Amino acid sequence: MSELQTATPGPGTALSSASTALALPLVLVADADADSRVRRARQLQSRGFRVSIARTAFETIVKASCHVPDLILVDGSLGDSDVQETTHLLAMCPATAHIPVVRLTSGRRIPARLLSGVAGRCG
Repeated sequence: MSELQTATPGPGTALSSASTALALPLVLVADADADSRVRRARQLQSRGFRVSIARTAFETIVKASCHVPDLILVDGSLGDSDVQETTHLLAMCPATAHIPVVRLTSGRRIPARLLSGVAGRCG
């Protein structure tokens, strides 16, 4: 899985398709477990989201600042202190303070109601 998973048009696709793909909500998934990252990314992509992946707390902060996602999902596999510090730093940074951050329980699926809320807010 690449660093930034996006729904991008193929060669020869109209420019309107590219702008439509970029209009899809972007979700940053911060998860230290490789299997969980892949499973969650597929779940999000099947629901029409673009997905960016972070493997560490530091990578989460950098990607959130650069890509400014619509939602950040932080898995408990990063460790309690890393999750708390990451959440605090994201809330303190003016570029990321507005982004909702949701802590997920390790190994669990992303709740459908959460995804519906993000899609409705961004659509």
